[in-house]
Amino acid sequence: MIVQSPPGTLPVSEIFTSIQGEGLRTGVPSTFVRFVGCNLACSWCDTPYTWREDVLDPGTPLAPEAIAARIETRDVVLTGGEPTLHDLGSLLDVLPGRFVTVETNATRYVDDARVNLWSLSPKLGSSGMRPNRRVLGEFLTHATDRVQLKFVVDGPEDLAAVEALLDDLAVPESIPVILQPVGFPTDTPEPYLDRLRKLVETHVLTRASWRERNARVTPQLHRLIWGDRRGI
Repeated sequence: MIVQSPPGTLPVSEIFTSIQGEGLRTGVPSTFVRFVGCNLACSWCDTPYTWREDVLDPGTPLAPEAIAARIETRDVVLTGGEPTLHDLGSLLDVLPGRFVTVETNATRYVDDARVNLWSLSPKLGSSGMRPNRRVLGEFLTHATDRVQLKFVVDGPEDLAAVEALLDDLAVPESIPVILQPVGFPTDTPEPYLDRLRKLVETHVLTRASWRERNARVTPQLHRLIWGDRRGI
């Protein structure tokens, strides 16, 4: 579901300060700006309130200056939903000196030199969606030094799909590849850690192809600390 807001504003679901729980900047204090609306419908989405009609929280239309006034940290994470559905340029105009990460499903190619890190999270078979190879190729070509590939995986089929995608796109060794076990809304730390352990012991360490790649397995740190809660 794609959500529009009045001219000069952006549809914001929530703004909160926490730590980055995923990827290269895990552990860094960050202010998250979560937008409403998404062009996908992942089966295990952990923020359905940003797009699914039966649970949609329409959020609040905010001017870029109003968003900037609520940012408390050097690191800013623009997330969703899908943030690239909206005019991020107007917000980047008022965020000078910040380290900006955009978390995207990589189905729309946009670029802006003021984005320090594009966190590309292509969706795999377990989500019911498919990666957009053309858009991923655009990011890998034009923003090579400002991207990370982050995959949420659930079992060997997803891992095989990741390997096939990396080979198909000829992803260079310089691009960080991050693997995370899927997290479900009902998770407590124990089942999540069990999936993390299985991912490492059963799938990654037993395959030479993974041992030789520039890949790392990481948990969603915020999930381990706070569980499945909003605003963390």
